[in-house]
Amino acid sequence: MEIRSDDGARVRIRPVGYQPGIEPPDDPGRAAPGWHDWLLIEVDARTADGQTWSHHYPSLMVEEARALGGWLRGQAKAAVAPSQAPALVRFTEPNLALRTRMIRRRRLELTVEFSAESLPPWMRRPSTAVYPLVLTVSADVLAVAAAHWAEHVEAYPPRMASRFPVRNPLLGPVTHPRRAG
Repeated sequence: MEIRSDDGARVRIRPVGYQPGIEPPDDPGRAAPGWHDWLLIEVDARTADGQTWSHHYPSLMVEEARALGGWLRGQAKAAVAPSQAPALVRFTEPNLALRTRMIRRRRLELTVEFSAESLPPWMRRPSTAVYPLVLTVSADVLAVAAAHWAEHVEAYPPRMASRFPVRNPLLGPVTHPRRAG
């Protein structure tokens, strides 16, 4: 998906494959949910003043990627009510987070927060660093991006769904704190 801001900033985010080299745990019965479902996410970003960076990192689990499409759709629909409270979505891997703030009817500010391996190369990298890329968009632009995201993610079903239960994607993306390590 690609989301372009009114001021020229933009972000492209897309899944490009499963994380390679993931080995099954010794005891599958005690495996953490999603150990087998990490997606490589390619991000290409540009600030309003023209600075660019990109990265390629296993940032989302399959179920989180699927839930992100629903979250984006929900935010586009919510933009009809400017009194809507700001919303935030975080994931298991802390590289990306997204938040929205309604500006006025059908207009919103989408902030894509980059951290850890996803930070722009010109930024210092303390463990708490976050780079917010602010995009001002219409609800229609966000709805189109959500549809494109859903199309991209459809190509990546959970790899081991028959061996391990998958959490209900209707519950939304994971909102866990940062993982240790």
